[in-house]
Amino acid sequence: MNLEQAAAKKPRTTNRKGKRKVDENTYLIVKIGRFTIDDNTLLNPYYGTKNFRAVVYTDLEDQYPTRVLRVYHGDKLKFNEQVTIPIDSHARYLYVELLGVSSREDPGTSRGIVVMGRAKIRLPPPLYSRQINHKASLVALDSNRSVVEKGTLAISMKLDSYVEKL
Repeated sequence: MNLEQAAAKKPRTTNRKGKRKVDENTYLIVKIGRFTIDDNTLLNPYYGTKNFRAVVYTDLEDQYPTRVLRVYHGDKLKFNEQVTIPIDSHARYLYVELLGVSSREDPGTSRGIVVMGRAKIRLPPPLYSRQINHKASLVALDSNRSVVEKGTLAISMKLDSYVEKL
């Protein structure tokens, strides 16, 4: 998380029965690992490079993208990246999207961004401080508008919270 995003988020402040105000911050540390392809259509013969990016978020307005990963034909898709997301008390799920960026084969939008798959993962309980490893099943719609599994993305997440006295 960069400093501008941290400054933009207003920390929650509570007042406990006349005591000092306490600044309470909770962050979700997400590690994005390897993508394993289940759908053979993503393996169509194509010699050259493909660009991918993963985006994680708990709120649609605050998305946290990874760097663009250039994959050559036959290479494995490994992000090995960590993203820190501030968590609000109402957040219940982590949303993950795998995007094809600058795709010439499938232009999608005018910017060439194509959603390859999406996943929805339940967040750990508020006081759970252990790391959770998860294989998120990424799904997408096919031409018949039915849900198809595209592959799995290795995700690990951990809640980190601390209290600052004001």
